[in-house]
Order: sequence, then structure tokens, then C-alpha cells
Amino acid sequence: MKIEPFHLALILDGNRRWARRRVLPSALGHHRGVENLKKLLPVFRKNKITHLTVYTLSSENLKERKASELKNLFELIEKFATNDKIIFENEVQINIFGELQKFPSSTKKNLNDLVRRTKKHRKLVLNLALGYGSRAEIVRAANEFVKSGKHASEKTFEKALYSGKQPPIDLLIRTGGKQRISNFLLWQLAYSELYFTEKFWPDFAEKDLIEALSWFRKQKRNFGK
Repeated sequence: MKIEPFHLALILDGNRRWARRRVLPSALGHHRGVENLKKLLPVFRKNKITHLTVYTLSSENLKERKASELKNLFELIEKFATNDKIIFENEVQINIFGELQKFPSSTKKNLNDLVRRTKKHRKLVLNLALGYGSRAEIVRAANEFVKSGKHASEKTFEKALYSGKQPPIDLLIRTGGKQRISNFLLWQLAYSELYFTEKFWPDFAEKDLIEALSWFRKQKRNFGK
């Protein structure tokens, strides 16, 4: 039986606050956040999510975070990219949404290698938004049309975005209690359902995902009609 595409977007918020509440270093909060994402990969598959776009590190983070914190984040990203057993066990295809120019060369290499090695996987598509900002993504797409001399329609412009070849986003979940989208997928979220939870990302579990999906199925989606 063919599975209908379901595209879930995630803002993994609350890692640092999770650590502070336990009087732990922020680095440990980020570590637990990465481990939770890996742990939930088979859960997403089990719940028939075919596409997952995760806000991992924003372009603003690259400007505002301390050098020591960024160093830790880059190390965690490299560890995620190289300790890839669960990615291959679940046949996860990895894509990158964003610009990696400011990333260390070893981090870029490991990420690009992971993208290349997983491109034939089809069970779950995981888009990692790294060095990502939605306004920058839109400007980038607009500049492509300016350079080409072609006029854009909504349909052709959408195809120029990072998500251009993927199904529309059905649901956005943001953990951590904040109710904003923080320059994430501004175009793509036009008709998505938005779900906010107080749970910090390291504590977000399968039961929380099921609760969010249950809420989603109760929504009447009009798509502007």
C-alpha cells in the first residue's frame, strides 16, 4: 500500500533551558537534543512521516552564539554525520537546507559525505536546516530568477527553494513553549498547521509526537477556501 507523503517540520527549542534547569552545561543540553533526534527517527517512520525538516542551526545562531558554543555545536553535527548507524538502519536520506560557508571544513565534508551516501534512501527524508534563514532562502531564490531574466510564478518560485522537490509541509511542531516561527520556512508554512508545546526538545517523546499528530488530524484544513 502506498503511503501518502506527510511532511513534518520541527523547531527543536529548549535544549539550553533543559540543561540550565538541571544545573548542567548548555553543551549537555545540545548533546541530549541530538541524541533525542536520533532516537526518534524510527518513531517518525513508524508514524508514517515521510519527510522531516528540522531547524538545527540558524544563520542568526552563527552570528550571535559564542565561539565556544558554536565549536561544541559543530562537533555534535560532525558526530551526528559520522555515527550514522541509525541513519542507515532506518534508510534515512539526508539533505541540507542552508549555507555551510561558515562551517569548519571538516564539518562541511562530513555533512556532504552523508548526503552523498544516503541519497538512495527512501524510507524517511530528513532535511537538516543548517546555517539556515528563511529570508535569505527567499532572497537566494529571487536572485536566481533575476540572473536568469525569467519571471517567476508562485509555482516556479517554490521549486527554486530548498524544499522545491518535496511535498508541502503539513505540520510544524515547536518545542520549548515559544509561539513563533523564528525565520523558519516562511514561504513553506503558508498553509501548514502550527503546534506548540511546553516540552523542551530533550524531553519530547513518542507520546508527545502522537499527541501532536492526533491534534493535527482534528484540524479542518481549508487552504484558503
